[in-house]
This record gives sequence, structure tokens and C-alpha cells, in this order.
Amino acid sequence: MQRREYMQGLASAAGIVTVSATGKAREVDDFEGRGPPSEAPPAKGDTVFGLAEHIEPVRVGIIGLGNRGFGMTQLIDAMAPNKGVINAICDIREEPVREMEQWIEEEGNNDTPATYTGSESCWKALAQRDDLDLVFVFTNHQNHAPMAEYAMKEGKHVAVEVPMATTIEELWTLVDTAERTQKNCMMLENVCYFDTEMWVLNMVRNGVFGDQLNYASGGYIHNLVAEYFFQAYWNDWRSRNHLKYKGDLYPTHGLGPIAFYMGINRGDRLQFISSQESPESRLTQRAAELPEDHWAHDIDDWENGDTTRSEILTAQDRQIHLQFDVKTNRGYSRKNELAGSDAYHEGFPSKLAVDSEGHGFVDESTYEQYYEEHRHPLWVQMEEIAEEYGGHGGGDFLEIYRLFDAFNQGRPLDMNVYDGAAWSAVRPLSAISLEHEGMPVKFPDFTRGRWEEDRELQVMDFDTI
Repeated sequence: MQRREYMQGLASAAGIVTVSATGKAREVDDFEGRGPPSEAPPAKGDTVFGLAEHIEPVRVGIIGLGNRGFGMTQLIDAMAPNKGVINAICDIREEPVREMEQWIEEEGNNDTPATYTGSESCWKALAQRDDLDLVFVFTNHQNHAPMAEYAMKEGKHVAVEVPMATTIEELWTLVDTAERTQKNCMMLENVCYFDTEMWVLNMVRNGVFGDQLNYASGGYIHNLVAEYFFQAYWNDWRSRNHLKYKGDLYPTHGLGPIAFYMGINRGDRLQFISSQESPESRLTQRAAELPEDHWAHDIDDWENGDTTRSEILTAQDRQIHLQFDVKTNRGYSRKNELAGSDAYHEGFPSKLAVDSEGHGFVDESTYEQYYEEHRHPLWVQMEEIAEEYGGHGGGDFLEIYRLFDAFNQGRPLDMNVYDGAAWSAVRPLSAISLEHEGMPVKFPDFTRGRWEEDRELQVMDFDTI
């Protein structure tokens, strides 16, 4: 059955859902072809595709020194003195600020930075400084968008942890602000820089998977039930997300590399998403086992289900399956499955099938041959230093290195605000689909039609490594 006929049949039975720029959902029954577009606000500035600025060294401010922010700040410190310098750090809690200040003084490469702490708005004072080019945001999910927006309005480029924002309205605000201010807003999706993911990407670009990519599967599967009952996790917002929100709360680790493989926003785009979830049981079960005086003992109304599965259809009719599961008793996985006309890969552990004709995966020797032949040049050239500094096996370091190097060389960043918006949109759109009993929801086109332009990924520009 042709895709148009299939989608018309689906719509006649259930319709589709479009989403306004403010995040308001509307069911549409008169589906034709690819359906009506989700509402896009008028452009408030020029596109930031290709936006580049030469800055050497990059002067940095850092907001948020929690578990993630503290470690990433240590990697950022490794960029000093030539690629970048840390001029200011901030956290509302004084203790991590003093600990980071002491670490930089005793072990770091930077001079002692200015510090901001002690109030809910201390981060604004950091963003207002006139000696910063780039602000990193390592705070809780709900603060990502307002902090990134404010920093761009203060004339700073921004690098923000995943997800870039949690609502459709926030995502449009970040896109509009980036275009109006002509400042970069990059989401720090570190998995795109992992060795295996970059190897698969390079094989795609080298033609190993053939002329057509058909299907991919990614996710975040990580049993965190016990950790969600540590007091620290409750205090730092994680558990509250599961109390309040439905949907895929953490989609970008699985989706980011797939979007690179498939050229999303570079000739294809995410078009529809349909989501389903299982009942919630694991957090309620674990809470009931805790002592009666434990803060979580009586909580039995967790909003988020044990697992959420989403099916995404792209404009080129390619399928992407995503799964979010941090509760069931499964081993860690991001899946990383990719099927093309000539090859197939799946992760955890990594396995490759090439022209298998039904005979399964290649043997270890053949796998190693493909690995050595198609390993991404970034890893070939920088493996030793990446592993020395670490961060998820070196992926975090390479992500930070490429960000600074892009500014130093005056080239566009590897990921732009449109990438972060499209990938992060899965979170609110999956919740909308669940609220509408799994109906397909139309993705907003944050590029306003420029996704159709065939452009190369910056991370595949080997000459600038």
C-alpha cells in the first residue's frame, strides 16, 4: 500500500493532531496527503543554518555545577588556554561553586573564575557579563529554555544540556531567539560523538548501508528505580518529572545519532509521531517497600508509565522507533539499530550484518575489518587524548573539543538550534499523542521549509578536524 493511501486510511479512522506554536493540540479529521502543517510563527530573523563566528579563545561562563555540570566543567577546563577559557561559574548552591573554584585553582588550566551563587537569579548576573562569548547550561530540564533564551538576548552563544526545552512553545522561543539575535543555541547531545555511533555514521556516508536507509531504532533503557529514591535525586528534580509528566522524557540519546544517519533537517525531517505507554508499576512497587517514614512511601500516582514507545515517520517515509524505559529490569541500551538496503547494525553489544542474505551477523574478524576501515577520522586522530580526558569513554571530551574548535576555526557548529528543537520535540509531542490515545501528531517544522535543502553534516567535514 502506498504511504499516502495508508495515511489517509489512518486519518479517516482516527485523524491526526496538529500543534500550535504555543503547544495547543488540535485534532484534524480532513486529512489529505501529508496533512496540514502544524502552526509556525512568522520568522523574526534570518536563518541560522551556516551561522559561524571566529572566536579564539572562547570566553566561557558556566551555569549549573551538579553531577553533570561539575564533570563537564572539568572537560571545558581542558580547553584552556588556547581554545577557550572559563571566566565565570554559577550555581545557586555555594558548596559546589567553592569546590569547583578550588579544583580549578589546584588542578585546572584556568585562572580563578568569577563566581555567582546564593540566589535563584544569580545566573542572570553571569549571563550579563561583557567578557563572555559562550554560556553553558547544566541545570534541570525545566530551566534549560529560559536560561538559554536569556543568555542569547544578552549577546551570548549557548550550549545547553539535553533536552533543549520541554515544551513546544519553549522550542519555538529558542528558535526565534537564535534567529533574531544571530546566536548559536546548540544542544549538547554527547552520544552523537561516541565511537560506535560515529563509526556507523561514517559507514552510512561511505555507502556501506546502501542507497536507502529504511528503519532505525533508538532509546534510553536504563534501570534507575533505586536511584530515584535517593534523596539527592528527589531534590534535584528527576523524580518529579516522573510524577508530573507523561511521554518520552529523555529521547535525544537514541534519536540524535539516528537523525545524523538519516540526514534529518538536511534533506529529510521528522513528520509524525505516535506513542503508547505501559501502566506504571515499578516506582509505586518500590515506594511501598520503603519504611513508612520514608518521603516516598505513600506515593502511588506516578504519571509516567514504566515504558513509552514511539513510532516516528519521516518525510521520506522512513521509520524510527524510540523507547524510553528507566524502570523495568533490563540492561542498559540505546539500541542504535539501523537498517539500510545493504547493511544492518544493532547495538549493545554492537553487531553488523552486511549483504547477509539471511546468514546473520558478520564474524568478529570481518567486524574488525569494517571497524578499522570506516572508523570516523575524528576518533582515529584523537582517540588517545579523548580517552585520557574521558567522559563517557571520550565522547564528552570530543563533543566539547568540536564545539570550541568550530568557534576557533570560524565554521558552523556540528549541531544547530533546529536539530535541538526537532529532537527535543519528541518529549512534548509523545505526551500529546498519549493524551489523544496514540493518534499521530504532526511535528512542527522549526526550519520553516529549509529542511529540504541538502546540506552536509559539519561533523563529516574532515578537513576541519
